[in-house]
Amino acid sequence: MMTNTHRANCANAQGPGCKCSGCGGSQHGWQGWTSLAADRPEKRDDRRRELKEKVEEDRRSGRQKFNAHNREIYFDLARLDITDYLWAADGRTRINGRLPRDVEPTSMSSDLGRMDTLAHQVMENPWYEISAGIDSLVRNKADAREVKKRLADHTWCGLLVALIQLIEKINKTVELLTDTAKQFITDALSRRFDSGLPRLVTDAVIRLVVDKVWSALARLLEAHFPLLGTDTLRVLRMLAIFTCPSVEHHPEVYKHAVRPLMGDGHEIITDEIKTHVVTLFSAWWRRRAPEALA
Repeated sequence: MMTNTHRANCANAQGPGCKCSGCGGSQHGWQGWTSLAADRPEKRDDRRRELKEKVEEDRRSGRQKFNAHNREIYFDLARLDITDYLWAADGRTRINGRLPRDVEPTSMSSDLGRMDTLAHQVMENPWYEISAGIDSLVRNKADAREVKKRLADHTWCGLLVALIQLIEKINKTVELLTDTAKQFITDALSRRFDSGLPRLVTDAVIRLVVDKVWSALARLLEAHFPLLGTDTLRVLRMLAIFTCPSVEHHPEVYKHAVRPLMGDGHEIITDEIKTHVVTLFSAWWRRRAPEALA
């Protein structure tokens, strides 16, 4: 799906629950899925066949099993539906059968272009300063590496969900970068992230992440990127779904990204896959985290 200096297994989300110290989760999943969205349709068709062949069925009844494996498979099929939508909704001219990527300026006329901008500017680019900042905060190399691995445990998808909730609540762009809004994001990360080190260090890491992301958001606003509105919310939801290392362990992603996207008027996820996702995950959430269905 994608090759670069970042570990391919993490970029392509080949392992659920991936905890990559190389990117701290800031580049997990979305790099591979967006590359697949820009690739030729037959690439996605091949991936769909591969996934469907892996669905597990009960030998006696022939019915699909209600297990973690099938939840993972069908959620990847939902992600694949999103890549199909991104391809079909992008009006740019194809080059050798592919959508153009890594060109300046990035197109703001398509969801894939908006996603590329948000992912690069808010997640990928700030990571280098965040990583260096962690190395300064935590002088022991092994501890610093562990902190980065722990950041990969749902921190970035959690940040995206908090941003989604924030944008849903406000009406004016000026309200987005207030101290109150920043504290909302900080509190959301504080509830989930644990560095494994003293609380003072954990809080310092959270402040570092939020400060760098906040600076990135401010730069996007200065560049007149439309951070408010339904288009951005839709893109943020798709990005959270691509980024999350394991949705079945993150009820907020299911509630604030997956469910709204399945109900989106653009029919991004097909009825077939939607039915399987709802069936498999509703049973799971009723037992584990009913708030995901509230």
